[in-house]
Parts: sequence; C-alpha cells; structure tokens
Amino acid sequence: YGQRAAAAEIRAAQALCRYYDVRHAVVNLPWLGALGGNALTNSKQELPRFGSLASDLDHVGRTAESAAAVWVPNRNGVLIEVAGAYAEREGASFVVVGFNREEAASFPDNSEEYLNRVSHALALITRHHARVRCFTVEWDKRQIVAHLKAGLSRPFPFEQVWSCYEGCEKPCGTCESCRRFARARA
Repeated sequence: YGQRAAAAEIRAAQALCRYYDVRHAVVNLPWLGALGGNALTNSKQELPRFGSLASDLDHVGRTAESAAAVWVPNRNGVLIEVAGAYAEREGASFVVVGFNREEAASFPDNSEEYLNRVSHALALITRHHARVRCFTVEWDKRQIVAHLKAGLSRPFPFEQVWSCYEGCEKPCGTCESCRRFARARA
C-alpha cells in the first residue's frame, strides 16, 4: 500500500513463507497509501523516534503521538477484506490476523471488539462464512515472543521478522515498532 518498508516486509514475508512451506502472494494496494496523511507512506513526514528507555513505550502521550503519525485509514479493514476474498477463493474458513493488546491500546482496529465485529462482517460477505481468527489478541508482544520461544516444534526465525517502519537495509532501531520488538525479545 505504499509504505516505506514495503520491500523489506515482502522479503521478510517471503522468507517466513519459505520457512513454513506456505504459498506467498503480494497484493498491491497503492490507492491506500495514496490517501496520504501519514508518516508510513510519506517519506517527507518524520517518523516519531523512541529512545532506549522502555518507559517511553508506556508513555500514553508519546504512543498516541506515534499512532497518529503512522495511522493509515482503514488499513486493517481493507487488508482483512482482501484476505476474505482470497479465503473465499480457497474455500478457507478463517483469515488469521496478529492483533495484540499492546497495539490495541493505540489502534482500535487491533482490539478484541474490532476483531469480533470484523469477523461477523466477513462471515456475512463470504460464501463459506469465513471468520477472522486471532490467537494473540489478549497478549502483549512480550507474551507473543514467549509463546513463540516455548511452544513451537522448531525455533521461530526471529531474524526473518521485519518490524521497522523504515525500509532501509537494517531496522532503524528507534521507531516505535523497532523499540517494541526489541523490548519483547529482551
């Protein structure tokens, strides 16, 4: 959708799909990014930066400022609707998302309430009555990482994850997403 990190995110998704032996597809939605008004899709807008203090991530004012800067209108709604179309084509019963409690504090479209509502809507607009499932909606990112480390039959390839809002060679380490990923892995 025109986000700064598109190429890095695609590479990471391809690597994870190869690791888990699942099919990968890229769907281009340039019009979503063209709506503008956010630092994710406009490289001229400054991304909020977070220092090394973990307490910055729990400061409501700082995270609200960051959320406003990277808000893409109806992004999760659009992505779920597109995934629903693929689910119908494949005869799949579920679209799986990775919402979490930590991001729901800043983004209402990551909340359990949104999950329930969008799942109901998706069931109404797909022939197979596909639903949206999320196994992490009640967890923060530290809990997600702990479950990945403890509960899989083989090690999770954290080095394949791209968490950065930037699309550079390496993650910036200072955007909110990088800082949250680093804190979760610590």
